[in-house]
Order: sequence, then structure tokens, then C-alpha cells
Amino acid sequence: MDYLNKTYKIGAVVVVYNPTIELLNKCIQSLVDQVDEVCIVDNSTCDNSMHIRKYGNNVLYIPLRTNKGIAAAQNVGIRYFRDNGYDFVLFSDQDSSSPQKLVAELLEAYCTLSANNKISCIGPMPVNRKTGKPYIYHQCIIDECEESGFCFNKMHSIISSYSLVPVKNFSEVGLMNERLFIDFVEQDWCWRAAAYHDMMCIMLPSVKIEHELGVSSSFWGHNINVSSPFRIYYQTRNLLWLCRKSYVPGYWKKMNIKKIMLKFFYYSIVPRNRFRYCGRMLRGFVDGIFTNL
Repeated sequence: MDYLNKTYKIGAVVVVYNPTIELLNKCIQSLVDQVDEVCIVDNSTCDNSMHIRKYGNNVLYIPLRTNKGIAAAQNVGIRYFRDNGYDFVLFSDQDSSSPQKLVAELLEAYCTLSANNKISCIGPMPVNRKTGKPYIYHQCIIDECEESGFCFNKMHSIISSYSLVPVKNFSEVGLMNERLFIDFVEQDWCWRAAAYHDMMCIMLPSVKIEHELGVSSSFWGHNINVSSPFRIYYQTRNLLWLCRKSYVPGYWKKMNIKKIMLKFFYYSIVPRNRFRYCGRMLRGFVDGIFTNL
């Protein structure tokens, strides 16, 4: 991709797990004309290569044959693009479609703003697919800025979906932490980049991407994002692991400790399989307290 007469190689990493093929096709189609190569890293136990072959040589399919987690799958894609001389990695989930020119807009903003800012990653504003409202906690915003014609927010962290990261940053910050497996992976990387390398995350409010965190439910006047019993274990364990780290922002620890306690009451009362939920959460509490990240 060309910006200011300099050519950059950009690769997209799409991590999939038992994907809905129609949505995955839409995702790939939205990316193939915006990046040099799309790398599909598949955590599914089944082979989905038959759905990928039609895209030709600029879409690479890497099956892992088992669920190794989002962090491990992202690292497979990062290593591939790093080893093949790419300049940037764009991350995507399996059921989102990129707007046209999203990558070009992110790249232009990065190239302009990086002259005066040490940027770890840059991404669009996620908005709720159903309501159109931003998926942003105000506590995540460090500052609202305007520079060189760009309005942007300095953030504690941004979501990985459609974030653009210079490949060189992975050499400095390190790869994604595979022990986290699935939850808080991107936040952990952003916080490490900020705390240890003085890098900042940037979000562009003018560039929007539709996003959906899953099923939500109202409980005691609070909105609960409902997870599976499999997922709630990692949310609980990883939260307690990260709360013990000095580089994790204090606001995030307080906010999510309150959330996990509320979720424990919700899952112990509302779902039919409440005993399974409670068992997974209790195991998460034990592993989060007595094991180390």
C-alpha cells in the first residue's frame, strides 16, 4: 500500500474458530483488496480450507487443528508476516466486515501522527451493530487530541479488531501473551507497550467499525454481557492474574472486579445451567489467585 510515495506491505490476521462461513467470506472479501495478504489462522478442529481456496494466493490458510486460543493464533500470523518482511499487521475477527478504505485511513493517520507520537497501535471506533452507539468506556480515554488535521483519542487500550500495528513493535513489546488464551489479550499488550516502552494506543473516532460483544442481559439495573461457561473461566482467571500486575491501570482493576462479582451473582441465579457457571467461575477464582501469569 502506498502512502506519500512510500510502499508498505500490510498483512491481515484473521483468527477463526468454528466460523459461520457466510460471515467469514464477507470478512475476507472486505479485506483482500485493502491489504497485500490475508492470513487465516484456524483454531477449529475441522478443516475449513475448502472455503478459502477460491481466493487464490493472497489468502493463506493455516489450520492449527485444535483451539490454541486467540493469542496463540494471532502470534502465528504475526510471526508469518514478520518473517516475510511485512511492515504492518491488521487484526480482524471472523464475523466483522471492514469498511472500504479503512486500512488506507488508518495508515495515513499512523504515518502522519507517528512523527510526533510513539504509537503502539491505531484503530477505528467500535460501535454497537444494533444501536450504533460507541463501544467505549470513558475511563479508557486518556486524552482527546487534534493534530495535523486528525482528531484522535489517546487510549489506555483499543480492541484488536481492525487495529493496525507496525510489525517492528512486536520486537520491542513482545508478542501476545498466550497464557491469557482468549480474554484481555489485546488490553494486556497495549498496557505493556505503554508501561514499558512509552507507546500510546490511538483511536480514530472518524473511522468506525461495527462490533458486537455478544448477548447482553439486564440485571439489577446493570447490563451484563453474557458469556459461555467456557469463556467465563478465562474472564475470571485472567482478571485476577492481571489485577496483580503493576502495569495494568487502576481504573480497569476496580471496574472489572465490580463486574465479575456482579456476574457471579447473575450466573448463580439466572441461567438454567447455573451450577456449571458457578463451578467454572470458582475454578477461575482459584487459578487466578494461586497460579501466576
